[in-house]
Order: sequence, then structure tokens, then C-alpha cells
Amino acid sequence: EMYEEFGADTFRLYEMAMGPLDASRPWNTRDVVGMQRFLQRLWRNVIDEDTGDTVISEDEAPEELMRHLHRTIVGVDADLQHLRFNTAIAKLIEFNNALTGLVNATNVAPRELVEPLVQMLSPLCPHLADELWFRLGHDTTVTYVPFPVADPALLVQDSIEVPVQVNGKVRARIQMSPTATEDEHLAAAMSLDAIISALDGRTPLKTIVVPGRTVNIVVK
Repeated sequence: EMYEEFGADTFRLYEMAMGPLDASRPWNTRDVVGMQRFLQRLWRNVIDEDTGDTVISEDEAPEELMRHLHRTIVGVDADLQHLRFNTAIAKLIEFNNALTGLVNATNVAPRELVEPLVQMLSPLCPHLADELWFRLGHDTTVTYVPFPVADPALLVQDSIEVPVQVNGKVRARIQMSPTATEDEHLAAAMSLDAIISALDGRTPLKTIVVPGRTVNIVVK
């Protein structure tokens, strides 16, 4: 009955998304619908439902989405190797949501984003992945295509957002290089108008800086 209503791939995905394999969770049909909607959104990111044609573009994808893709590749690969299917699915949903934003804005999906996504989907939803793979112009199954490999250059972050707190309350955020020192973090934080206003002329009693994580300024 569930197969007939939702399809084999949706039901399979739901069972793997329920949680760790050694954990038991109550059955919830509404969660099956959630997996169905994810796969429907993914399908619409590749296929125009009115014409049945793909909406694939050969143009370069935005850099931030490429970075997101390659972080997803690393995460999903590790999750699948350790049978963490639920967290692998969560990462795919997150990336597909980001892709949806691009498709909604441009009406096209870059091939260099879509094909790795379909490859990552294949172990989880083999029927849908194969159908999409053929529609992308391939004449053999995606099942035996090697798992995508992340580009190390795209895993390096150009900048990190660091919260700046005054007495434990976040007052501002700064963008810092991953290699920035404690002094550079503090100098950037102290130059912000929001922090100058929050200090209101008071001299910090103490500063706590964890590079790449947080800047906390303590005042009376």
C-alpha cells in the first residue's frame, strides 16, 4: 500500500531517514510525505514539469553553491561509509534547497551541480536517480558511476563569520580569514560601530578571542 501511494524510492528514503539503524522510532506517515516532497522538488530542479524537458545549463555555477556542493560530497560520502543514512539525507535536502533557490531565480540548473547530486542520490533512491541520469543525456546507468570526489580547493573557506559579544550578548559579526590571529580578530571587532556604541566609552576588563569562533568583550 505504501509503495503504491508513495513509490518505492520515497518509502526507501523515509525508512533510512528515520534515524540511526540501531534506533527505533514510531511510524509517522507525515514524515513519508516530507521525503516525497524532497524528491518532487529535486525532480523539478532538473525537469520542467510542463514540457518534460530538462532545465539544465552548461554555464558555470555560482562559487558559493560549488563550495556547498563539495562540502556536501565530503559529508555524504563519510555518512554513507558509516551507514549514517539519516544524516546523509539531511545534507542532500539542505543542498537541494540551496539549488532550488538558484533554479527559482534563473529557471535553469547548472549541470556541474545537478550531476553530482544525482550521483549522491543513487545509493538511496536508485530508480529516480537512474531516470534523471538518463534524462541528463547518459546512456548507461548511474549505478556504476564512481561517487563524486570533492575538490580540496573548494573546501577551503575564504572567510568565516565570527560573532562579537559584549558581556556574552552578540552585538555584531565580523568576516575573518581562517588564518587570522587573535589580535586581528580583536582589532576588527573593536572597529565596528555597533561595538563602539555598546562599549559606550568603557574600557574592556577582559577580552576572550577564539579565532574563527568568537570574540567576547567583558566590561563593567
